[in-house]
Amino acid sequence: MRIISFVARRLAAAMFTLLMLVALAFVVYWALPSTPASFVYPSAQHLTPYQLHNANHLLGLDRPKIVQYGDYIAHLARGDLGRQWAGAELLPGNKLVQKPVGGLLFPAAGATISIILGGAFLVLLLAVPLGALAGSRVGSWSDRTISIVALIAVCTHPMVLGSVMQKGFADLHLPWPPLGGYCPLFSHASGCGGPTDWAGHLALPWFTFALLFLALYTRMIRVSVAETLHEDFVRTARAKGAGETRVLRVHVLPSATLRVLTMVGMEIGTAIGVCVYIETVYGIGGLGRLSVLAMGGATTSIDLPLTVGIVALITLIVVVGNLIVDVLYAVLDPRAGREPTLNRDKSLAGGVI
Repeated sequence: MRIISFVARRLAAAMFTLLMLVALAFVVYWALPSTPASFVYPSAQHLTPYQLHNANHLLGLDRPKIVQYGDYIAHLARGDLGRQWAGAELLPGNKLVQKPVGGLLFPAAGATISIILGGAFLVLLLAVPLGALAGSRVGSWSDRTISIVALIAVCTHPMVLGSVMQKGFADLHLPWPPLGGYCPLFSHASGCGGPTDWAGHLALPWFTFALLFLALYTRMIRVSVAETLHEDFVRTARAKGAGETRVLRVHVLPSATLRVLTMVGMEIGTAIGVCVYIETVYGIGGLGRLSVLAMGGATTSIDLPLTVGIVALITLIVVVGNLIVDVLYAVLDPRAGREPTLNRDKSLAGGVI
């Protein structure tokens, strides 16, 4: 019952956050200069007053702002994320045909989420043993070496790190892994697809992602291990004859789980920002690159529905990710959700950008 009540409160907060951020995106992008008529009449060198008025009417921009916002929320509920301005086709009879935003965003979101999930798994796979080793031998050469290498990786810009890795593997002339592009996990597109192609094309992006976040998680686990080793229950375990490996695995590392979960929830938004650079280096068409194009990176006008759709989808990813972390936190920590004073204190560790 405690967990159900906890999840219900988090769901309500998540829905409120999503609605408010979509509203904020509408307010911001309504204030930016844009020419929606250029999407309806792309071949027109000089837009006439009629074309401007007709385009606004066809796109629904002459309606009250609150009505437009309500209409977009309805599109979110249906899952199509609205209709793009780009690629709109004006047919005879003054009929405008638009493509759904979701058809463009969902494949891009799949690529970005693939980078984040695989990279996060690799981060934990490397950070847990390295952090435990450094925390159990504070001040040793192994501790200093791990800290220095991780610090160098986190201080390197994602595009530089990705370019160095790409160039290094290119000079080796190895048949694997591929140096760029993306293959979907399930569907086959352009002769490419399936788990093997998917993992092969994401191997280098995963390692790039992992190296950028490795320092944060390694140091977090190191500090937690170093602190926990001096607790009374650890001394009791040693007194009962438990070896150091068992002490670390059974008694020390589980206490670091909650801190790691807290950081994972906080870093989801930062991870999407990092993916902008990783997708650019490796030529992956994810949400990062698409967001740059939607905000005028390749055109002179902003595609408002596409931009707001990206904001809504990224918000949804962050909110759902944090909700999953909160549920895991409630399961692992019986105190979560009981009293306001017992809620977790989030770490102040920042991102890598």
